[in-house]
Amino acid sequence: MALFDTWLSGRIDAAATSAIGMAAYVGWLAGLFVSIVCIGTTALVARHLGAGEPQQANRVMHVALIAGQAASMGMSLFLYAIAPAFVAAFNLDDTTAIVGLNYLRMDAIGHVLSGITFVGAAALRGSGDMARPMLVLGAINLLNMVLSFCFVYGVGPNSPLTTATQWVPAMGVYGIAAGTVGARVAGGLMMTAVLLYGSGALQLRFSLLRLERAIMRRLITLGGFAAADNMINWLGQFIFLIIVRNVTGMPFTADVILAAHMVGLQVEAITYLPAVAWGQSAATVIGQCLGAGKLRRALRAGIRATVQCCMLGAIVTVVFFLGADWIYRVMHRDPQVGMAGGAPFRMMALFQIPLMISLVLKFALHGAGETRWPMIATVTGTIGLRLPLAWLLGIHMQLGLLGAWAGMFIDITYRGILMGWRYLGLAWLRRRL
Repeated sequence: MALFDTWLSGRIDAAATSAIGMAAYVGWLAGLFVSIVCIGTTALVARHLGAGEPQQANRVMHVALIAGQAASMGMSLFLYAIAPAFVAAFNLDDTTAIVGLNYLRMDAIGHVLSGITFVGAAALRGSGDMARPMLVLGAINLLNMVLSFCFVYGVGPNSPLTTATQWVPAMGVYGIAAGTVGARVAGGLMMTAVLLYGSGALQLRFSLLRLERAIMRRLITLGGFAAADNMINWLGQFIFLIIVRNVTGMPFTADVILAAHMVGLQVEAITYLPAVAWGQSAATVIGQCLGAGKLRRALRAGIRATVQCCMLGAIVTVVFFLGADWIYRVMHRDPQVGMAGGAPFRMMALFQIPLMISLVLKFALHGAGETRWPMIATVTGTIGLRLPLAWLLGIHMQLGLLGAWAGMFIDITYRGILMGWRYLGLAWLRRRL
């Protein structure tokens, strides 16, 4: 969704791309509190099903849905209220600030049903059902494309003198937000329908929706370190974004550099999201195998997932490196954005495999209930490497966007090494939930 929204904003201007990118970071914050529940949900559902306890797995899902939905509704209200502070943190010019504020507040409304969507997907994945979450999230993406495009440009007959006859008026950049909100809300309703229909041992029954202290305690215990991990990672990324905003790179303006940064990171989702998918698959297999006492099979799951994902990573590395200039031309109509981002993006291509290793093994460890070491990797990598190096190279030494991204590259490599060391250390195999 963020990739398409960024591409669509590139048909408008750099200010629109900056607003979209800022909303993507803020929207990420909304998912963090839901992720506290999601991580524990996948691990517990998988462990109970592996141990032959389907009823307990279903109870976990119902408790998690209540907690996740409460978190998403609370975050939706919080993000709407705090939007002016986010805009102020970027020190945007007047026009971009107004667009950013209005866009953020519209986007915040779309998170109101995110708890159902993502907790439901986490529970289904824990049961080994990857197809239904894919169909729901795929439908959200397609709906977002259709709605956003229609709202941006309008729909219906158009007089040469006025747009008053349009069935759907053209909304410009705000049409992207409207389409995203509509798609997310529809996704929450679709996931509810899927859970009511049921998948194996998991089936939503409103009579079972009640909080149980013991299950909530286990969810929070498992999700606590992961929540701290995600919050530190988000805060680090937000500060990193502010650093990029203050990078100087003549002859490029701050809006152009920020737009180049946003385009690069959204395109990198082609690496990030498959790595998350392989990691979630490994987490499911690991959780079920540990529940069934199959330790060797659990160990092999993470290793094979990493190898398979890195095969894709090798292809992505070549495509990103050779196609950097073309990618920027497709993603943004302003040639200045491509000139600012092309060279840094080619360098980013060389770090896709370390990124995949760090992500797959992080989620694999989550499947075993090991969330402390991924948090340690995030804290030390973000605070000790990414942020100080980005400031030193990007701002102090005035190496532009490439200098700021160099801190990110070193952080990614460090996390890949640390996650590999922890996974092969095997201590997580003995973890009890």
